[in-house]
Amino acid sequence: MNIGIIEKNEDIAYHLKDIISEKCPHCQLKIWKNINDLKAEIREGIVYKILFVSVGENDAEVIEYMSRLQAIRNDLRLIYITDISPVVFEVFHSRPTYLLSKSLDDDHINNALTRALKELSISKEKNFTVINKQGIFTIPYTKIFYVESDKRKLNIYGSDGLIKSINLKISDFLHYEHEIYFLQCHKSYAVNLMHVSQLEKYEILLENGTKLPISQSRYMETRAGYLEYLENE
Repeated sequence: MNIGIIEKNEDIAYHLKDIISEKCPHCQLKIWKNINDLKAEIREGIVYKILFVSVGENDAEVIEYMSRLQAIRNDLRLIYITDISPVVFEVFHSRPTYLLSKSLDDDHINNALTRALKELSISKEKNFTVINKQGIFTIPYTKIFYVESDKRKLNIYGSDGLIKSINLKISDFLHYEHEIYFLQCHKSYAVNLMHVSQLEKYEILLENGTKLPISQSRYMETRAGYLEYLENE
């Protein structure tokens, strides 16, 4: 998993890095002094799951960019670093969907309600269900990292390895309603795009460290599909 830190103060940045490295030793960590360096990596298709972002009174554009980035990556988690009133930090001991000023701007109220309704909607996780002679098998789509075609069987893998093998063609698997998540990058592999950490030429790196091949004939299609996912997710 990739974690990034945007912080001009080197002491703060490296103090954060030490704590994060101890808590998450297998994570890939990157530090930038300004947001432009992060933007360059995002354009290259590198995915960050957690971003620590330093903001001040004049950083409205930074927050706006982060908001747009989170809109296309709903699995991105933002942690802001700032010197604003400590009272504001107290509300984040819970898990607020939005923060409103007491001036109660109508647009902000509508945005808050819209976001709350959207979060409720996406929280209803869909499941992949197969009913066949072997029985009934159900697993949330988000738990599947990738699938592998092995002769007449389909091996389903999660973060910790093989989950289950079932009698199913990879082409039939891709016809299920989860096509928005999965992309066939190789004749034997289909990957869940939400778990892709990095896409390189002819290889995909997943957030658990697994590497999958990309067929030369499928590279442009895979790259285009992943970029479309990043733009629309």
